[in-house]
Order: sequence, then C-alpha cells, then structure tokens
Amino acid sequence: MSKQSLFHFLQPLELTAVLVLGLALPLRLSAAESAPATATVGGPVAVQPGGFKYFVGIVGNPSVPDISWSDEELEQIKALGVNMVQLSIAWGGKPANEVLNLEDLDAEQRAKWAFRIKQAKKHGLKTIAQFGIPRMINYSPVQPACILDLTVQKKYQELLTDFMTSFPEVDDVMVYTFDQRAWLCSEYGPCPRCTGVPLDERVPQFLNLLNETMQKCRPNTRLWWKPWELSRGQIVTILGKVNPAGFGLALNPSTSNEVYPFNDRSFKSDLGVKRFVQLAKEHGIPVLGEFDHTFYKPLYLIEDFFPRLIYEQMNGWKEMPGIVGVKEYYGFSPSVFSVNAAMLKAWMKSPEASLDTLLQEIVAPYGSQAAPLLQQAWEYTAQSVEAYPWDTTYLIGPIGLDRSWDGSHDWESVSIIATTWETPIWKANRRGNFMLTDEPKAHPWLFEDCGLRLEDAAALGFTAVGFYDQAIAAGGPKVEDIRTQREVVWKTSRSLRAKSLHYLMTLAAQNARTVQNDEKQFPIVQKRLEALLKKDLANQGGNAAVAQKLAEFQRDPKAWLVSNFNPHDYETRTTIDWSKWVPRQD
Repeated sequence: MSKQSLFHFLQPLELTAVLVLGLALPLRLSAAESAPATATVGGPVAVQPGGFKYFVGIVGNPSVPDISWSDEELEQIKALGVNMVQLSIAWGGKPANEVLNLEDLDAEQRAKWAFRIKQAKKHGLKTIAQFGIPRMINYSPVQPACILDLTVQKKYQELLTDFMTSFPEVDDVMVYTFDQRAWLCSEYGPCPRCTGVPLDERVPQFLNLLNETMQKCRPNTRLWWKPWELSRGQIVTILGKVNPAGFGLALNPSTSNEVYPFNDRSFKSDLGVKRFVQLAKEHGIPVLGEFDHTFYKPLYLIEDFFPRLIYEQMNGWKEMPGIVGVKEYYGFSPSVFSVNAAMLKAWMKSPEASLDTLLQEIVAPYGSQAAPLLQQAWEYTAQSVEAYPWDTTYLIGPIGLDRSWDGSHDWESVSIIATTWETPIWKANRRGNFMLTDEPKAHPWLFEDCGLRLEDAAALGFTAVGFYDQAIAAGGPKVEDIRTQREVVWKTSRSLRAKSLHYLMTLAAQNARTVQNDEKQFPIVQKRLEALLKKDLANQGGNAAVAQKLAEFQRDPKAWLVSNFNPHDYETRTTIDWSKWVPRQD
C-alpha cells in the first residue's frame, strides 16, 4: 500500500480568513513558518514556489534510495522549487534501511539525520520528519499497538520529546496513524480498550496528544497528519474533533485510489478530496497536497515523459482554496530527472503560464526541428497513461507495467490479481474504485473491458513512438535523449498490447470452444482469434514460438483449443487460504 497528491495557491496565509460557525477566524502560520529565507549556499531558496508556502521534496525515492545528500544533489532538487525536504524516504520496505518509525532512530540513523539536517540548513531548506505512529507490534498477521493503552501513549510522548529535543533544528513533523508498519485497532476487534469505540473517538485525542507534546518542546513547529487507510466518513469526523492549533493535513489527490495519481477519480471528480479541503479550511487547518511527478520511476516500465499530466496535477491543487503547499509523493532522484521534472520546475516558476508556453520552454533544448514532433510524442504518451485501466485492480504491475514484461505471455487462461487489506478505506471507499478487490470470480466482460482499454493505451503509445521516430530523424542536440524516451515508451506499449492480447485471446478461445460444433458461428470466431494471433506475432517481432502457435491453429483450430487458453481446472482447483495464518515477523 502507498500514497500521493497536490494543491492550491493561498494568499499569505496569515491574511486569509476562514468561516467557522459563522465567525471569521484567521488561519495563522507560526512565526517560524512566516520567516523570510536566509542566505544559503548555491542558488536562492524558492519563496512561494508555484504560489505555495511549501514545496516539500523527498531526497531520493524507494527505487533510487542511495542518495548522498551532497551539495550538488540538494542544489538540483532546490532548483525545482523545493524549499523543504523530508529527512527520510519513509517507505514500507525501508529501502536503504531508511527511517520509517520513531523506533528506527538508532545511533547510526541519528548520525545520518544530523548530517542531513546540517546539509539542508546549509542550503537554506526547511526540514520535515515523517513517522508512522504507533508502530505495530507484529506485521503479519497484524497486531496493532493500541493508542488507548496508556503505556503506548506514554511511550510516544517520550519518543517524540526525545526527538524534538535531540533535533531542535527540524521544522515540522508528519505522522500517519494507519499503514506501513503503523496500524490502529478495530472497534470490531478483540482489543479490550478499543472494542465498541469508533476510530473517530480515538484518533483525535491521540493526534492532540502528539501535537501537545511537540508544542511543549517547541511551539513554532507543526504536526502534519496523513489520514492514510481511513474511510472518507472517518476522516471527515476526525477533522471536526482535532485541535487545529499547530496542526496540518496532508492529502492524496484521490480518496479512492491513493497510489496512482493519473486516474479517472482524482481532483475535480473526487468529491471526497473537495470535502476534506473545505472542512480543513473551515476549521483553520492548512493542507498539503501530494503529487507524483514520475509514476514511481523506475519501478514500472512507464517513465516520466508526459509533462501535460504534471501541469494538470499542479493546477488541480492550485485551484483548491485552502492548500498551502505541495509534497512530492515518491521522491526526487536528480540522476533520473527528465521531461516531467523540467515541467515541474517551469510550472513552479510560472504557475500562471499556459500549458503551451511551458511546453515550448521545456522542449526548446531539443532543437527547432524536433521540438513540435516531440511535443506530439509527449501528448500521446500522456493520453496512453490516461487510457490505462487504472480502476481494474490495485496491482497494476501484473497487467502490463512490471519491468519484467517483454511483450511475451504464456498460453494459459489469463487471470487478474485482486487484492484488498483489512483497513477502513479498503472495506469502504476503494471497493467503489477498483473493480476487483477480493472477488474470487469475475465476469468475462470485466476481462474484455480491461483488454480493450489496454489496447487503447498501447495504440496511443505506439502513436507516440511514431512521433519519436520522426523527431529522431529530424536531428538536433539531444537525439540520444529522444532515443531513450522512445525506447521506454515502445517497451511499455509492447507490454500493454501483449497483456491485452492475452486477455482477448483467452476470451476468443472460450468463444470458439462454445460454438465449435456450430458450422455457421465457429468460422466467425475462428477468424477473430486468428487475427489476434497474427497481431500477437507482429507485437513479438515474429517470435518463432508464436509463429508456431499460429501455424498450429491454422492447421487444426479445434485441436489447438484443447491445449491453449483452456481453463481445465477453472472450477476444481483449491488452494489453502493463508491470509490470516502466516508466520510472525517480530
């Protein structure tokens, strides 16, 4: 599980009034937050980047975790407009042994953080720490640490006090209370303290306790809360109960799909996000919006060559009154900065500029002949990203985006991995976003829908490849960069088409078996399946094994159907369900 998002330009926040119970209450930032930037090493620190008070960046990302925090790296990140940096990658798998929970701050990590804080201050950057609180007792199966347990409360008061006093130069702290080694008891579970007590009655007082602990140590800091894994209703209710003083909210761009920002249910179409932002504003709570500029580069095949989507993400947050800053979700790795990073940098400097103006700026280094062709390639790549069937399943890698996919597939009946977790959001709102969560069977039309949309995405990607080829032929100063982009988009499109064909051939094969004794209908389906096999052969570059499959089908289609895409054990195979009985991970 994971997270992401973005947000809107607010005038200097201390001048903004919000209505709470009919009274005009000022939404104030602390003196530290309002202080002007000091002189720094290298370039100047951005003030109001993109019109925001904050632009928070993660140094490194889970796929490229070994970032040294060198002067050069920080300057490149700062050049994007970042004015606050997160002190660790803080990802569930703990890449490079990065700090995830307060408990992870051992002597080695403390020394690392001391260096990072010193580097950040040297470059004029504010700092923010992120922790999961409370850390679960056991991960699999999940055993939460109970926030109504007085010993747990005392533990985190002590740990947070120690952190605040040990690192007095850290500006803010961000916590999440559910997800990534942090977990909350269920009121329907066995906890003797929490049974029958809703989360909205427990979480606000725990957040207030953490906030009060921080304020006692240093009044000018802010506690930001990320409400991961809680349902829309729970978040709305909690925001109405938490003490807003010194408190902030960090949001994904979607309340139904937190991981993938380029989907059909985020920003303007997500009424949950609108409600959270409006409610936070009414209660005087500033909001940070998360966004992703690379699509987890280089975790998946697809990479960062769709600048229009970056422009639209940033504008999506900017148009929401109440947003005081944005935070990059996956992280910044200067070694892999590309087109999307260029758009992000340009937008932060000129947030009021048009899309065309900013595209012209970032494409200019490629030369006048290649530039218009490259813009077309980027646009079709963006459309391909938009066309992908994001709402089929949370696990997008197996449906064409894992880096291991090479355009090939097996000849078994296809399947889609459905997944869910025992959290409020998964058992409530995300079931309305993903077609497959814990469904053991699904209708053929669902597979057809996914297959057809995968082909749509693939076709758009191949159109982009055509424009990349023209841009390469046009020449210019950055032809090798264009070749790299072209190769990535081609590989992604080939993989999406392969997965689409696997789905559609599975369905066509079953259609053919259904009508194999019908002299009129069988030739119709046979022709469609043969066309799909020919398309598969072309997509795999004339692969000999696929050519053999095609020849075998043409020679004896009915015999072929017996051994290809045939769900022989569809209704008979049973496996053990280990989901709740797995080894402890103390």
